[in-house]
Amino acid sequence: MTPARRSSAASPPHSRTFPMTLSRLLKATGLAALLAVPSAAQDQLVVKAGTLHTFAGDPIQNAVILIENGRITAIGSADEIEAPWNAKVVDATNMVVLPTWVLAHTPGGLSGGNENMANVPFLTVQDAIDPSDTFFDEAIRNGVGTLHVIPGNSTLLGGRGMVVRPYGKTVEDMTVRDAGGLKLSLQADRGNSRMAQIRALRNALKDAQDAKAELERQRTEWQKEKDAGATEKKEFDGEIDELKKPVVDLIDGALTGYLFVPSAAEVPEVARLKEQYPAMKLVLVLGPSCYKAADRLKELGYPIVLEDESIEYVERDPETGDETTVCPPKVFADAGIEFAISLSQSGNSARRYPWWQMATMVRHGVDRGVALRSLTTVPARILGVDAEFGTLEVGKVASLQVLEGDPLAATTWTRWVVLEGEVAYDKTADKRLQVLFGETAPASGEGTTGGSDRQEGSR
Repeated sequence: MTPARRSSAASPPHSRTFPMTLSRLLKATGLAALLAVPSAAQDQLVVKAGTLHTFAGDPIQNAVILIENGRITAIGSADEIEAPWNAKVVDATNMVVLPTWVLAHTPGGLSGGNENMANVPFLTVQDAIDPSDTFFDEAIRNGVGTLHVIPGNSTLLGGRGMVVRPYGKTVEDMTVRDAGGLKLSLQADRGNSRMAQIRALRNALKDAQDAKAELERQRTEWQKEKDAGATEKKEFDGEIDELKKPVVDLIDGALTGYLFVPSAAEVPEVARLKEQYPAMKLVLVLGPSCYKAADRLKELGYPIVLEDESIEYVERDPETGDETTVCPPKVFADAGIEFAISLSQSGNSARRYPWWQMATMVRHGVDRGVALRSLTTVPARILGVDAEFGTLEVGKVASLQVLEGDPLAATTWTRWVVLEGEVAYDKTADKRLQVLFGETAPASGEGTTGGSDRQEGSR
């Protein structure tokens, strides 16, 4: 990763390609797949849906979505909307259409993390994101359209993330917003005890607070000298050390922190941080046992992201050895706490599948709507991109997925993914599926696309 640069959401990120990484990948898999080549931009695209879930209102049967220049211009029933004669058509009349999934927190897709360096808030994942990583192939194959890629949990102050789409040859192609949150962690690591990790985080925040106070002292002294005519400097030119500035921005509320809380035992420290730094904005990334502090977390009021291992896990009684299966989302839902979920980075885990995560929650009694919102509206709001993503509405970015069946069914495949009005994934062009099936993957229903041949992972 590289030092963070001062930039706005609109500023272009530094782009890079990873030809050596891709070369190694192709040799390892034996596949001659290429990086994604965006389909030619379409001025107008029409998506015909058997069932449309907008997450902004009731489902619409036999629906039509009009898309122009990457944005939705009209949504309604086929009886109400007439498709332009010259528009490209995605015919999903016997399928289900809904927004692409949104991940508010994931360390996936990095060519190298920063977890061996504990206190590096000045770094960014901008130059560590690898567009050729199969994590992105897997993400788009499973309907993920927006991701906040951020350092993992084995850190202290781990640097800043970026919001990207899982599609493109370069980081620049993939960028949705180049200014993400700052990663913090309360997880003890490198032989440290839990209290040592807490003390280290306290010290890092205190150093930033002291740096801010020192700058204010210098500003006050300059003002006194200016008023007394003892200085020729017309403007105060002091600045915070760039290595500490991200943490100063964090405690001032100018930058959102994503704080990993490994267990319920660390929740009191979260409360202390809120009391000491009331302006600090945090998103809590919770480990499995944090459900035991659900009432306290509700009082704190921070947005919550549940780690993939926090969807369902087996808890062992330390005295009797008895095992109990726990579903933390059910506890949070019953407490009236909204949450987003994440997906596993393991290629061998069922937790990497959105349908498995959501279906598991529903199996434990979580409302189906709550489960679906945990990968759409809630994470979009956490990331501050809900004006563009998370629902399908007129004026929003046209990022949607077409499924061959129920979103929570194991037998349902993603047929197409449309990102910003372009077909970014087509199941029939998925070379990895062709290899797995021994032939071109069979499609359900009729339709036309202009998809990519990048896909390499498997569902």
